[in-house]
Amino acid sequence: MKILFVIVLVLIFLTEALAAAALIGGPEGIAAAGQGGQWSMHYGFAALAIASVSLWAWSKRTVPAVITVAIGVLLVFHSGLAISLFLAGDQQGGQIIHTVLAVLLLVLFLQRGKLAG
Repeated sequence: MKILFVIVLVLIFLTEALAAAALIGGPEGIAAAGQGGQWSMHYGFAALAIASVSLWAWSKRTVPAVITVAIGVLLVFHSGLAISLFLAGDQQGGQIIHTVLAVLLLVLFLQRGKLAG
């Protein structure tokens, strides 16, 4: 379980950091400031915040309280985003990535007692 937790933290950091860079720097990102409709850029900063959870939790990844909070926040984010993408019916790649991460996080949350120590 500890190895899976490390893998998930790294995957989330990489996925969300790349998404943040693409969304913030994309056509509706910072370059389009002041033109309205910049949901892409706004989501980019949210993705950056979620990517940072992996960094914040990294040094305390064996502390039960930190494990619970980090997995809980990440589980809510990825589950919510998976549901949103399924309802929208587009971005199949995002649907798959966020669903897989949500399932892995659910497994980790249910087994979080095995991660401490």
